[in-house]
Amino acid sequence: MQTNGLNIALIGCGFFGVQLASAFDKAQANLIAVTDINPSLAQKLADQYGSQAFFSVEEMLAETKPDLVVIATPNYAHYSPAILALNAGCHVFIETPFTLSSSQGQHLRRLAEEKGKFIFVGHLERTLPGMLKVKAALEQGKLGRITVARAMRQRWIENLPNKEWWKLDANLTGGELLHLIHELDLLCWLLGDIEAVFAQAANQAHHDTPDSRDVLQLLLRFKNGVLGSLEMGTAYRLHQWGIQIHGENGVIEVNFFTSSVTFNYLDGKIEHVDLFDEFEADLSLRESAKGTQQYNVTHAPCQLWLSRAAEIEVQSVVEHLTQGKTSPLSLCLTEAIEVAEAAKQSMVTEKQISVKK
Repeated sequence: MQTNGLNIALIGCGFFGVQLASAFDKAQANLIAVTDINPSLAQKLADQYGSQAFFSVEEMLAETKPDLVVIATPNYAHYSPAILALNAGCHVFIETPFTLSSSQGQHLRRLAEEKGKFIFVGHLERTLPGMLKVKAALEQGKLGRITVARAMRQRWIENLPNKEWWKLDANLTGGELLHLIHELDLLCWLLGDIEAVFAQAANQAHHDTPDSRDVLQLLLRFKNGVLGSLEMGTAYRLHQWGIQIHGENGVIEVNFFTSSVTFNYLDGKIEHVDLFDEFEADLSLRESAKGTQQYNVTHAPCQLWLSRAAEIEVQSVVEHLTQGKTSPLSLCLTEAIEVAEAAKQSMVTEKQISVKK
């Protein structure tokens, strides 16, 4: 197969590592090396793509010298391998969340600047075709002055039988706001810096996991004067997943459950677009809204919409590195993490907290 000459090394061969390996392969990059704490997972993926499995990150970087290192490890294991990769002179792609603290993220940003390398974070919702149209409409001022924005990711999930699953431990995930950072990230990326947040959270329906919070509510004040909110959790019987952005000249509504975006303008003009450019991917996302998604089975089949979203985000990274086209994933790296930290502080103090930059 013809390749684009971009050599990739993968750290983490679990569920998302497998999807990213496939996506980079389809983007005609060379997966030359893989590593995982489970050697059998690494060897299986290496055999599939004709690459080499390694027992350690250090050994892999020293022997293969990749152009880009892809980090698809659990949340708590993003920071250290990113330092190793940047110090080895590699660009870095990191699955969300970028890091578990803004100080870690800022350190990685400074290190990347010193080394002249790019960091990409896997905020795959940004690169969906429909979401790029939302970004373009806002940049073109089609809504006029933005007044209010609301994001929500609300659903019901039954109690999970495996109480030892690492995703139930906030010390390992960074908590719900970081582990499910996508909508908060979209608010920051689409509308700009948030300067203050008031937040509250509780465990309303999952008392067998007392450390979890299944209802989170944030009130946000942006530097440009926009007021916003984010409501998310797993104790909602009425499922909602999307974003509304209101302006003086209309409103944009993103609905992930219907895989659609509606532009409703004051002059009466209404535009409807899908989140994907392919009917099959849109249909897959709509169908997935009817059930509960589980990502804790390493080699479970991946839903079409998610694998296609991974391919789209990976293509933006490849084009950034090979064609100089700026990827949305290279921008606004730590802003949502900074807001999440302020929100956590607000939950404790029960006060509005200024967001530290």
